Amino acid sequence: MKANLLKLFSTFGLAFFLSWAYLFTPQTFFSLDNRLRDFMFVIRGELPKNDSIVIVDIDDASLKAYGQWPWSRDLVSQLFQNINALQPGIIGLDIIFSEADRASPHLLSQKFSNLPKTLPNNDAILAQTFQTAPIVGGYLFTFDKTKIQNEAPLIPAIIIQKGLKDNHSLLTPSSTILNIPILQESLYSSGFFNNIPDANGMIRSVPLIMKYDHTLYTSLALEMVRIYSNVNKITVQGNAFSIESMDFESYHIPIDNFGRLFINFRGPKHHYTYISAKNILTHKVPTNALKDKFVLVGTSALGLYDLRAIPFDNNIPGVEIHANVIDNLLSKDFLAQPHNAVLYNLSILWMLIIAFMLLWHTLRSWLILPVALLVLYGLGTLFFTLLFSYGLVLNLLFPLLAFLLTLISSVAIDYMVSFKQKEEAKKILGKKVSTSVMNHLIKHASEELVNPKEVESTVFFSDIKGFTSISETLGSPVKLIEMLNTYMTPMVESIIDHQGTIDKFIGDAIMAYWNAPLAVPKHADKAVQSAIAQIESLAQINAVITAKYNVTINIGIGLHTGLVTAGDMGAKGRSDYTVIGDNVNLASRLEGLTRHYDVQILISEATLQALTGTYNIRPIDTVAVKGKSNAVKIYEVICNTKNIETEESTLYLTAFEAYQNAQLIEAKNAFEMLCELYPCTLYIQYLKRCEEALDDTEKTFSPILKMTTK
Repeated sequence: MKANLLKLFSTFGLAFFLSWAYLFTPQTFFSLDNRLRDFMFVIRGELPKNDSIVIVDIDDASLKAYGQWPWSRDLVSQLFQNINALQPGIIGLDIIFSEADRASPHLLSQKFSNLPKTLPNNDAILAQTFQTAPIVGGYLFTFDKTKIQNEAPLIPAIIIQKGLKDNHSLLTPSSTILNIPILQESLYSSGFFNNIPDANGMIRSVPLIMKYDHTLYTSLALEMVRIYSNVNKITVQGNAFSIESMDFESYHIPIDNFGRLFINFRGPKHHYTYISAKNILTHKVPTNALKDKFVLVGTSALGLYDLRAIPFDNNIPGVEIHANVIDNLLSKDFLAQPHNAVLYNLSILWMLIIAFMLLWHTLRSWLILPVALLVLYGLGTLFFTLLFSYGLVLNLLFPLLAFLLTLISSVAIDYMVSFKQKEEAKKILGKKVSTSVMNHLIKHASEELVNPKEVESTVFFSDIKGFTSISETLGSPVKLIEMLNTYMTPMVESIIDHQGTIDKFIGDAIMAYWNAPLAVPKHADKAVQSAIAQIESLAQINAVITAKYNVTINIGIGLHTGLVTAGDMGAKGRSDYTVIGDNVNLASRLEGLTRHYDVQILISEATLQALTGTYNIRPIDTVAVKGKSNAVKIYEVICNTKNIETEESTLYLTAFEAYQNAQLIEAKNAFEMLCELYPCTLYIQYLKRCEEALDDTEKTFSPILKMTTK
């Protein structure tokens, strides 16, 4: 009963909390919601473009050919004459000519009295070109309150407001940046091309209308579609609470309370057809390239700083955003936030929280993860379908939070309810198995985990060299234990960090293994990596131990990979999980051999073959350890603390191969050189073995070393 009340309370508590967060969280928090929607655009991928939209691009190639922007107006006039000659349906300018052409020849006649007064006026030439072409000019609205209000642009459209109250949130700029009068007056119409990014700099929506000086004005893209459709009247429909839509002819455009349209982006930059302005000026385009099409004139040149960020691309030319808007208007596949979006989002949130809590509490624990993944996929598919099939822009963040928080909440409640039962189970299991195995058994709820079975494992043994001498030096048992704890703590941490299992401590020795009781991918690599980390940490450990105890520790490590028997073993009422078998014994023998060769890490050939990573390894010997008739090849893993030069390594491999191939004279000469240049126990032993083999000619030579001691 108490558990059911706790579940009920958590369900409604979570619903009220998320509702409060949705209603009162600062808008900057909702940038996460926008990023989720951006990700859906990426998943959806590109949509087919509208081939009736073409961009004439003042690109880097054009600037290289005709000089930096702004160009002289006679050149711009020639560009538009050439565009108009290709019979476009309508032309939109994503550029402003806000200042007179300073390079116009007629200015020289004003400055120098001896020049003719009839020199051409480039601005007048461009204005004449504008009058002969179906051009919609662009201008900018600004929101700088310190600027004096400028002249308003003229548009031939009639915008009717129906039911629109003063409680809307339409953008209300304070001033304008227009083309110079002679050009502005020669345009058929004009529209603003403000692209206003979100708080994080991403453009996801654009304003189609703004209110300036108590009058509504249209954007460049909307004005182009309006004129192309031969419509003079636009109706902005609203109610007592918000703007509902904008209509003209067959167009019913859903805009939000700010007059913005959510853009259904088609793809990344250059998704639409681009034609270089250079090619237009040099007549290198097909005659039908612009015929009856929407032509946007803008720039993609990096130096002109008209690059924007959208869900598909972080550097898309601003002119292509207008192309996307025109495509949306022509295709009528709009994305829109419902005008009662708050009610929609809260209703969905409550339904999901109740449904999720009921679901999580009825599932068995092993089903929660797969069902959660399935539900998450279904939730993503649902909102993906609502967005792109039905055009509904709904909040994605809070349904995702509902999914995560209800899952966490239900798991936490179930954990609290079953905590006492688990504690009792742990007490019982603690009498049978070790703590580590007990925790695995509780987590996986399977007796098979500790049942004896044969598994491939990498077994690890390490031991302190000269430990008896160290014990005599310390004298005190208390100091000895303190010193061992100082040494073993980082060693054990390294094994655990590399997913190994500590089996036991045998005095100063450590036994561990990998790949049991749970599977460990690449267990041989992890064992070798742990061994290397332990050797390389000795310098730091010895700095502490030497300063405190006046002794220095050196260790040997043996590793072998093979089949072992793993399981819960011991006496009745007292058992532990461990590994046994010949391969365990071989790993112990390899650790002992580190003293014989005076090396730090020895691995078997089986471990070498199991490695997938790259390590500094060299062959050491072929050995028949005590109690084994079959010989094994052993190898040294060289750590960074042991500096072996390339010349030494090359000479050693030459000597080793000669010895293995019974080329004893060559091997002896090479090992003599090694002993002279790089004296060490390994080279001295091999030199001695070469000399003994050469002296005893009656005995058949074998490169295998037979050990008579452990």
